Amino acid sequence: MIKFLSLLMFVSLPFSAHTADLNLTPSLCAVGEEQQTCSLSVRVAFDADEVSHYCLTILGKGLVRCFWSGTKEELEVFITSEKDLIFQVTEGESGEEVASATLKVGHYEPKRHRRRYGWGLL
Repeated sequence: MIKFLSLLMFVSLPFSAHTADLNLTPSLCAVGEEQQTCSLSVRVAFDADEVSHYCLTILGKGLVRCFWSGTKEELEVFITSEKDLIFQVTEGESGEEVASATLKVGHYEPKRHRRRYGWGLL
């Protein structure tokens, strides 16, 4: 009975997973009606609690850079895109995704108000 309780307590303990964070600044690019593409410099900040070999890629665009990190890693990336971009950090050896973040591209279209000049009152 004691072995069963010990096993049950071990199974109920949360497993300690390694954590990693990927942050983009800015995380949103607003494109006006006269522009079709978003062009800007994005600060990419990556922080992991485990020292390992990581690679940063932009899905659909390719590999940006590989690096060794266990502390905060920051770099500037200049991008040009018409749609949202997903930045992804993978572990170098396994290729397993560690963290990801999305740069949203918003298309701004100003509303045009139609004036009725009181015709709707009749």
